[in-house]
Amino acid sequence: MAIVPALSLLGAPDSVEIADLGPWRPTRRIGYVTTPELAGSAAVRALVRELRAAGSAPTVHTS
Repeated sequence: MAIVPALSLLGAPDSVEIADLGPWRPTRRIGYVTTPELAGSAAVRALVRELRAAGSAPTVHTS
C-alpha cells in the first residue's frame, strides 16, 4: 500500500487498486517565503496577489 497524490493516479492501469481515504486523508499545504530584496519584484507580487485572490494567503504586515 502507498499513499500518493491524486494527480499521480491519473491514467493508472486497471491493475492499480485505488481506495479513497475519506475526509481525514493526508493533505499538503504550500506557503511562500521571499527575501526583502525579492518581495518587490513583479513575479512575487503577482504570486501573492493570486494567492490572496484564491483565499490561500493571509495578509501579513511586517515592519
